Amino acid sequence: MLALYINSPDIESLYRRPKFIWMLCVLMLYWISRVWMKAQRGAMHDDPVVFALKDRVSLAVGLLAVLTVAAAI
Repeated sequence: MLALYINSPDIESLYRRPKFIWMLCVLMLYWISRVWMKAQRGAMHDDPVVFALKDRVSLAVGLLAVLTVAAAI
């Protein structure tokens, strides 16, 4: 869905550098894959939201996502 949003014509009017938003796809792919692997290995004992708020890597990915959007504006 994010890739479809990035390819929509509306994004040109919202961001000066819309190509930066592609980095969000990479970040989301990394984070979702990491959460799936943690869950598969039995290392995630909380709700995914609680896990994301406690996990340093998840918080770093969230910070990178915010910085990516800020760079695109």
